[in-house]
Amino acid sequence: MPGIDTFAARAAFLAAATLALSAHAQPPAPRPAAIETPATNAIANPYRMVTDYPKLGDIKPGGAIGIVPDGRGGIWLQHRSDPGIVHLDAQGRVVARFDVTFGAAHGLCRDRDGNFWAADSGPFGGGAGPSAKGNQVFKFTPEGKLLLTLGKAGVSQAGPDTFVQPAACIETPDGNILIADGHWPRPASGPQDGDRLVLYSRDGKFLRQIGGFGRKPGEFMGPHGLAYDSQGRLFVADRGNNRIQIFDKDFKVIDEWRHFGRPSGVWILKDDTLIVADSESNNPIGGPASAPEGGGGAIRNPGWKTGVRIGSAKDGSLRAFIEGVRPEGLGADESGAIYTGLSGGCDASPTKNCLQKFVRK
Repeated sequence: MPGIDTFAARAAFLAAATLALSAHAQPPAPRPAAIETPATNAIANPYRMVTDYPKLGDIKPGGAIGIVPDGRGGIWLQHRSDPGIVHLDAQGRVVARFDVTFGAAHGLCRDRDGNFWAADSGPFGGGAGPSAKGNQVFKFTPEGKLLLTLGKAGVSQAGPDTFVQPAACIETPDGNILIADGHWPRPASGPQDGDRLVLYSRDGKFLRQIGGFGRKPGEFMGPHGLAYDSQGRLFVADRGNNRIQIFDKDFKVIDEWRHFGRPSGVWILKDDTLIVADSESNNPIGGPASAPEGGGGAIRNPGWKTGVRIGSAKDGSLRAFIEGVRPEGLGADESGAIYTGLSGGCDASPTKNCLQKFVRK
């Protein structure tokens, strides 16, 4: 009898294992569709788009990702075209250009000396090997002369002199340069972690790393935008985690805000007006398995609308919402103009361009 019991037990085990393997082999369940959102919202939109802006002339429009106002009504634009950086006057006409191209332009900032820092994240998806470009940050003079290069072309690694995929930069209140490193989606052939903030001196010396990959406070999943308020607090567009994280001057977490949507870009004016661009909410976007919605091309931040949310960095209140757009690039000037950049669907914009300008009605 003991032999029969053993045989029965083994048979039951094999049957259960076969059933488990069979279930595992079934195709995955379909992902949820995007959640239908109301046609209207209760937040006012006091802005209108300037439809005859910009005027790029012979330059082919490209995804507008890095926007830096010049303080005179114009902007410096980093876009996914050739040349990669152009200066536009107040009417949107090209008045200067840098003879530079990027693997994938992905962030522009300016330091107190007037020099520009431009990020090149490299490719976003696919299983191909490293690109000849990408994973670097470049420092240029106001005339476009290359002064400094951080990172190694095509090398995706979170190190003191290498990047996973840099996506944004900003000058800190004490004059150093902070870089947001890590982008989703990203190539499957590279690291699937390493997301962080990296601090450098203006001469390119590595100073420290802040945070790491994850969902906890102080961790990041595709940090995609950086801004400082009047108190010197750092606001990070932690896009993959559907939140803005706020840090003090010592890079310690103060708070996280989720009511500004899934932030692709963040900008703060001198009066602490907080402007946040949301290009991905309620859309299928590639991400890691540990993301809030799961991996693959899941619907991110379901039920939320894309657009631009305007509020206050002082108290987190919301004041206005520009809907019907999907901006990834973001900039604003003290006159009240808001500049947004599309990374796709540019032909469908009323401007027939990737760059959009909004002013008060």
